[in-house]
Amino acid sequence: MKNILFIYLLFLIPFSVIAQKVSVQVIKGRKVALSEWQILDEQYHIVFSGNEHFRDDSVSFSLEANKRYLLQISVSEIYNPDTSLFSLRLNGEPIMLISSDIEPGDHIFPFFTGVQNKQAKITGGTDAFISDFPWQVYYISGNTRCGGSIISKNWVVTAAHCTKTSNGSIVPTSEMTIKVGANNPYNALEGGKYYISEVIVHEGYNGQTLENDIALLKLNEPINFANAVPIKLVSADDVAAGATDPGIMSWVTGWGLTNAYQNVFPSKLQKVQLPIVSNAQAATVWGSIPKTNIMAGYLNGNKDACDGDSGGPLVVPVSGEYKLAGIVSWGSANCNTYGGYIRVSSFEDWIRTNTGIGIGYKPSSPVGDTIICQGVESSHYSIEKLPAATAYEWKLLPNDAGVISGNSENATVLWNMSYTGSVTVNLRVTINNKVSDWSKLNAKIVPNTKLLSQSRDTAICAGQPINFNVGAEGYNLIYKWYQNGILAQSGASGEINISNTSTDNSGDYICEISGSCGTVFSNIMKLKVHPLTRISYISTDIEVPFGGDVTLEVSADGHDLMYQWQKDDVLLDNSNTSQLVLQDVNANDIGLYLTTVIGTCGADTSKKIYVYVKKADYSDDPEVFVWPTITSEEFNVALSNDEFYNIRLFNTMGQLIRKQTNCQYQTIININTLPRGVYIISIFNKNFRKSLKLIKV
Repeated sequence: MKNILFIYLLFLIPFSVIAQKVSVQVIKGRKVALSEWQILDEQYHIVFSGNEHFRDDSVSFSLEANKRYLLQISVSEIYNPDTSLFSLRLNGEPIMLISSDIEPGDHIFPFFTGVQNKQAKITGGTDAFISDFPWQVYYISGNTRCGGSIISKNWVVTAAHCTKTSNGSIVPTSEMTIKVGANNPYNALEGGKYYISEVIVHEGYNGQTLENDIALLKLNEPINFANAVPIKLVSADDVAAGATDPGIMSWVTGWGLTNAYQNVFPSKLQKVQLPIVSNAQAATVWGSIPKTNIMAGYLNGNKDACDGDSGGPLVVPVSGEYKLAGIVSWGSANCNTYGGYIRVSSFEDWIRTNTGIGIGYKPSSPVGDTIICQGVESSHYSIEKLPAATAYEWKLLPNDAGVISGNSENATVLWNMSYTGSVTVNLRVTINNKVSDWSKLNAKIVPNTKLLSQSRDTAICAGQPINFNVGAEGYNLIYKWYQNGILAQSGASGEINISNTSTDNSGDYICEISGSCGTVFSNIMKLKVHPLTRISYISTDIEVPFGGDVTLEVSADGHDLMYQWQKDDVLLDNSNTSQLVLQDVNANDIGLYLTTVIGTCGADTSKKIYVYVKKADYSDDPEVFVWPTITSEEFNVALSNDEFYNIRLFNTMGQLIRKQTNCQYQTIININTLPRGVYIISIFNKNFRKSLKLIKV
């Protein structure tokens, strides 16, 4: 019987099957750690970046079904240890949990996007044929009924607890038998019965914790019966290649209960398909789980091994055949959640040491193309001829990748033109009537190098960043970026970034994309970097005689420039040129001039230019000019040089009416509040003094 542990489930999560795509959900623990994640394929190429969703606690996306992927996690700092850091779900079903007790750094967690081949009944399984699972045995051990797996003609492996009585002693071998090759083990006319001569229970078996729950049964005579053949063991190399990754769909078989609440055993062999889940995920239900257990099932899916299935096989596909990955050990009394199985790969050496079952002969790996460009019709594979081999069997996986033919040391594959992805070319040989293990050559059918997209022509201002990019498909792509025919960047990036552009970055950009299956070029991407608007020269202060002409000019760098000249902070009409020409000047032209240059990339304002219109009798002393001297509103004072001066306004009685100090260049005095009359203006500094009469009308 299957050892039962009692639990209470609080969650119900449905599971749906998607034919070509699998729905994936990555859930990140909130405020647990500073971390990033991404999904890689087996070639460590990024297929989905979670870094673009760093603010989201849960991210959903789709991946190809029945493929191996890697969840890469980069942990910078742990905030809250011993909590859930990440959880990964396939089609809504949790298969992997990663705790925050990992160290900071980069970590890789492989998983498999397996989907069910067939729907199973909620009672646990569907009818199966022993011919599909010919390693399955029905094991009678005293009053206990269990399952087991044929691992050689002389040995069966089962659960240790199946060999024990209720008081913990080993059941006498005289009370043990196995039945092989039977769909209905209760039918005396079906199958073959074999007796047990020796029982080997793992020396570390613990009946309380069910650690090391594995035992070997040696038969009185070799098995020789139809539909009764050994199954190979999952090895450490198989595990490293992903044979038991979370998400792998396994098969569990047996004659255990089909309903946990009814003591009814089936008359036909049953099968159920269960996903492998990480021990950490299963620990959310069971607590601590030994590393020597492999866990499989659904959180609450009503699909599980049950009472009477103990010791039976959990098998997974490896290189086109099934191998024994687990032994039914323990689970829920309700048979509806994750079950515990002995991890066979952890006991491979122990099994081989105690049974003498050696590692099977494996021919050398085939030689041939490992990178096949999509559209190639065929490839040839071979190994050195083995004189003792009487048969060569070639197999191509997956089946839809193409068709392989060969009955000697040479084989030819006719490729499926529409297929891309990983493939394996498998070979086994028959020597002395013994079939070898499969050897294999991993290969990939990869798309031809193709340009998918590229950036448009761009015009920007100097100092701004620019990003040109191309989208391409292919394999092992290298991108070479050229500016005006000169190599500017080479590497695995389809982007070229310039963070702080200058006019020197202007030019024609083109990208050469080289891959395992060809080279293509992008179209020209033009970049024009306009200079920033900057004034480089402006005329200096100038004196011009009455009636003369003067030209003020500015020089500036920039694109599509416009000019706005001002006099005394007032815009001048018709002044949109780099030169301002003043003709036949008079006192009204005296003042401070400046220009603002406006371009595509900004604006710049010049310093001020003082223009003074001097009298013909100009002497060495600074010339003071006042205009108009008859006014009702305001008058102007101007000095011929840049000295500071003071202004005082007196009435005819000598009373000070107005004063203004530290004046320079031109000064405007408003007198609209003063009464009509005659006033005296005094303009002076330490070097000169001049007085003039002013009349307000």
